[in-house]
Amino acid sequence: PPPAAGPAARPAALTRRVASSVRGANARRAPRTATGAVASADASVDVTKVEDKWIAGSLERCGAGAGLDALRPDAITSLAQARVPNSRVEDYRFTDLAALVTTKPVAADAAAGDAVDAAAWTLSAADATRVVLVDGVYKPDKSNVSGATDGVTVSTISQGASSEVIGAVASMRGGVFANINAATASDAVVINVPAGAAVGAPIHVVQLSTSSASKDGEMSSSAPRVAVHVGAGASVSIVEDFAAAGGSEDGAYWANGVCEVALEKGAKVTHTMVQAQTRAAVHTRATHVTQAEDSEYKLAEINVGGKLGRHDLGVTQLGPRTNTELACFNLAGSGQCMDLHSKVTLDHEEGTTDQVHKCIVSSASGRGVFDGNVQVNRLAQRTDAGQISRNLLLVPKATVNVKPNLQIVADDVVCTHGCTVSDLEEEGLFYLQSRGLSPAIARSLLVAGFGLEIVSKVEHDDLKARVGDLVRSSLDRDDVVLVA
Repeated sequence: PPPAAGPAARPAALTRRVASSVRGANARRAPRTATGAVASADASVDVTKVEDKWIAGSLERCGAGAGLDALRPDAITSLAQARVPNSRVEDYRFTDLAALVTTKPVAADAAAGDAVDAAAWTLSAADATRVVLVDGVYKPDKSNVSGATDGVTVSTISQGASSEVIGAVASMRGGVFANINAATASDAVVINVPAGAAVGAPIHVVQLSTSSASKDGEMSSSAPRVAVHVGAGASVSIVEDFAAAGGSEDGAYWANGVCEVALEKGAKVTHTMVQAQTRAAVHTRATHVTQAEDSEYKLAEINVGGKLGRHDLGVTQLGPRTNTELACFNLAGSGQCMDLHSKVTLDHEEGTTDQVHKCIVSSASGRGVFDGNVQVNRLAQRTDAGQISRNLLLVPKATVNVKPNLQIVADDVVCTHGCTVSDLEEEGLFYLQSRGLSPAIARSLLVAGFGLEIVSKVEHDDLKARVGDLVRSSLDRDDVVLVA
C-alpha cells in the first residue's frame, strides 16, 4: 500500500485559510455583521432546501447567512439531507436529545451579552492571555491578550486574524451539530503559536452563555468556535471555561461549540476544559485534534453542568512516536445526561495513547454515557494503547451506558482496555470506618477521591480550587454531602 501521508502531504483542504476578507482579487467586499465577523458576499444560500424541519428552522432563527464565509455554504449543503440524530442512530442510542429538539433555538440577544460581567472567571496566570466570548461573540472590553507576544496570535477572525485549521477537520468528520455551528458561527477564536515558541502563560478562553429567549419553547443559542495551530517544536497550555453568564444561573440555552487543534512535528499542547453550564442548558461540543510526528496532546476535562452535555472528541495521529493522553471526569446529577464519545486513530508506528474516563451518577434520574473507540491500524506497529472507564453509581436506578471499543489491526502492539460500574466498595468503607470515621464521612471521602485522579491533572491552583467547589456544589444539589 502507498505510504501514509504525513503533515507535509496534507490535502489542500487541510490547509484552507480563513481570513477576515473575501478571497480573490476581483471579489466584492463582504458585508460585516453586527458582531464584526465577515459574512459571505453571496448570502443566497436557500435553507429551505434543508429537508429536516428542526434543522432548517434552527438555521433560520439562529442567523444562517451571517456565518464565517468559508464554512457556511458547505455546511448548509451537508445539512440539506441530514436528520437530527435519534436513538436509532448508534452514536446516539443512549443519548436523549429531547432537551434540545423539543425547543426552538434562536439567536442570543446581543444586548444581554454586552451587560455580562465576566470577572468571576479568571485565571491568575492568564491575566494577559484571556479571551472572553459571550454567546459566541468576542468581547474585547472583557478580554486581555496583551501577553501574546513573540509571534503568538491570540485573536479572532473579526479582529483580522486568520487560521489554516478552521474547518479543515470538522468539515470532514463533524456531524449535524458541528455543521450547524459552521453555518451559524459569527466569529472564531484563533490561536497560532509559531514554530519553536514556548508560551509561558496559559491561554484562557472563557465561553459564557445567556438565556435571553423571550417566548415559550424558544432557547437562546450560540455557536462558539476555536481554532488552534501549534507550530513545530512549540508548546502551549490552553484552558477553556464554559458557564452561564451572571443572571442566567438557572436559565435554559444551547451552547454548540467546535474546537480544532493542529499540532505540527514535536509540538506540545496541554488542554483543560471545565464545563459548568446550568442544569437546564444543552452543551454540545466537538473537538478535533490532529497530531504530527513526535507531538504530544494532553487533555483533562471536567463536566458538571448541562441537562444534556455531549462531547464528541476525535484525535488522529498523523506521524510516528505521537503521544495522546485523555482524561475525563463527568458528574451526572438529577435530570442530567453526561455523554463522552471519543475516537482515537493510530496510523503510525510507536504511537501511544492513554485514556481514563470517570463518571459519577448521583441521582436516580441521572445518566452517564461513554463510547470510546481506539483504532490501531495495520501500520501502527509497536504502539501502546490503553483505555479504562470507571463509573460510580451512588443511588439505586442511576444509569451508565459504557462501550469501550479497542480495534486492533496491527500485530506488534501493547493494548489494554477495561470498564467498571459499581457503588462504593464495601472494603474501602469498612477500612475507613475501622479507623474511627462515621459511615457518612467514610462514604464522603471515597466519593471525593474518585474524581481526584482527573482533577489533579488541572495545573493551576486557583482553577483546581474552583473545580473542587463546582463538584461539591453539584453533589450538594443531589444531597451527596462531602466533608470539608
